[in-house]
Amino acid sequence: MEWCERFKEYRDRERCVVYFPNLHEGEDAEAYGIFLSLMRVKMGIMILAPDREERYEPVYRDAIKYHLQTIRHSRLFTSYVPLKTRVYFVETVDVRDAFYPCADFCVPGGTLAGGAVDLAKPIADGCPLILGPKMPDNALRQGLLGAGGAVWAQDNNQLIDLAKAWLADPAAAKAAAEKAREWWAQHGA
Repeated sequence: MEWCERFKEYRDRERCVVYFPNLHEGEDAEAYGIFLSLMRVKMGIMILAPDREERYEPVYRDAIKYHLQTIRHSRLFTSYVPLKTRVYFVETVDVRDAFYPCADFCVPGGTLAGGAVDLAKPIADGCPLILGPKMPDNALRQGLLGAGGAVWAQDNNQLIDLAKAWLADPAAAKAAAEKAREWWAQHGA
């Protein structure tokens, strides 16, 4: 079964799939806050993927405090994600990289609290990018923004507004992802 097929019921009911890949220490709580704000606008699921293997178990245990039904991907290798699930918790690098094509957009790790930011894989897989407030003001960010290949939020409230706009206009999100791919092909690191 292809990974994106796991979210069939979400897509059938026009619910969103929001991805937070490669989250660094301190970014998990921010991801939950952003997702909970989006849930007031449109129901859906958050895919959450910590950046390092040693963080998987602590981040999963910490998720309990948010009272959102969470399922580990390792428990669901051959079936759909139940519609009541709110968080799909990823526990391997291979699986983490498989979900970029499934999401309405992603907020890459390192852009919420700072740290290394990897954009190559989401851009290659056509995942629309919302860059958090800690995305460095560098040639990569400037180039993507100038090409219309991503959006950047100055704070988490603006990030939520940008996410709402893309959830309301998925064609705009996909168009930005295509512009990012074109820009990356010419200027990518």
